[in-house]
Amino acid sequence: MAAFEAVSKTTIKRLDERSSVDIRLARLPSRNPSLDDDFDPREHREPRSPIGTKMAYVNLIRSMFGAGMLGMPLAVSQVGIVLGPLLITFAGILIVHMHLTLLNCLNEVSRQLRIPHISYRYGFRMAVLNGPPIFRCIGNRGPALVATFMVLSQLGICTVFVTFTSDSLRDIMDWESSKPALLVLLFPYLLMEFYMTTLKIVGYVSMCGNVMNLVGLILVFYHVFKDPQGDSLTIATSRVLPVLFSFGTCLFNLSAVGVILAIDRAIVDPKVLTKKFGVIRVGITIPAAVSIVLGGLGYWSFGAMEENVLRSLPFDDPSALVAIGLYLAAVALAYPIQCTPAIHIILEVIKNRKPEDMPSDKTLKIIEVIARPTFVLMSFLVCYLIPFQAPVVAFVGNLCTTILALVFPALMELSLRYPSQYGKYKIYLIKNIAVMVIGLSSWTFGVVLCVYMIYIRLQATSPNDKS
Repeated sequence: MAAFEAVSKTTIKRLDERSSVDIRLARLPSRNPSLDDDFDPREHREPRSPIGTKMAYVNLIRSMFGAGMLGMPLAVSQVGIVLGPLLITFAGILIVHMHLTLLNCLNEVSRQLRIPHISYRYGFRMAVLNGPPIFRCIGNRGPALVATFMVLSQLGICTVFVTFTSDSLRDIMDWESSKPALLVLLFPYLLMEFYMTTLKIVGYVSMCGNVMNLVGLILVFYHVFKDPQGDSLTIATSRVLPVLFSFGTCLFNLSAVGVILAIDRAIVDPKVLTKKFGVIRVGITIPAAVSIVLGGLGYWSFGAMEENVLRSLPFDDPSALVAIGLYLAAVALAYPIQCTPAIHIILEVIKNRKPEDMPSDKTLKIIEVIARPTFVLMSFLVCYLIPFQAPVVAFVGNLCTTILALVFPALMELSLRYPSQYGKYKIYLIKNIAVMVIGLSSWTFGVVLCVYMIYIRLQATSPNDKS
């Protein structure tokens, strides 16, 4: 199945009526259909390339056990051995709750419209237009805003993956610069992007990546306990800027909005995503727990570090090089699953730009063939210009994840419950406003901090020494 087949239609037939709804222009009913209505949109989906529950777990967990995970010791070192794990725990709980909120809001919009599914872009638009008038200007621009942040987010994630793998290859080959590594890796990345185009294919490859990650993680823990050298550990920082840096890193590692939306679209039984012990809760809790352990022990063993824990391993030890090689391969194999949401968004925007003159399937296929290598080349270009992993991770987390995973879902729920369904003591109103304040604060101050860090590091690195 080509990726463009998963692009949302603009006109969707209602399931219990003969009429259709244009999701670009439609509004939610003025009267909310009864919550006692047993209609569940998730029971009426027919994915063209369905995946099972096990594959959903594999894809979600696989997307989090990558380059971001290895940066958790750095995040802990910035805020302290006590505050670090607490911050990761808070970020994990917040991400799980807001991912569930996002899917529940999209399902509620679909329920009210009596359609099987709606994309994040148009679901956000309809939800916000249903809320307080002050937010309706945002709702009208909702599809463009969601598409922009989604593409930027996936581009940032893919750039981090390229940076991580090029640094790892450079360390293994003992090259002075990452530039030769970028040239060596470019063709394999382009090849994967052409052949790994569906979640089913990516899922099977991800199984191999999970095994590599597990073995690599065991080797990392072996070195953590082999010769601990960390000293003068900080208990908890009192400065705000390191907290913003670490919070952005946590959000980057624990959030997977694009992957979850893709899974929600393709899974046979979407209900397992939001169950009490479902895919989202388990699939994010496990990486969060590992992040706490790896972050705390990594800082305890190696002390402060520059990029990620792999670069603190002894390169003269063969087991360290094996760990680096395994992670290099595992992260590279995870690259296509991070490209998929961005490619879907790009194709959806192109397809729906002029519905009266919608491009044919053949044209969309050509665009897809062009978009995939272009996206790969863009991530390599950004990596070449900004060859630093840690500040880019925090930058993407603060710039995109705060908006897509925190602010927008909170705004959707606030709007859907407007004006009188906020619960006892207006608990839902208070909760969503608090989440929006946290997200917007991190988005504003965290982004400024990360840009400043990137600027300082670029100034400190001469053009001939970038690595």
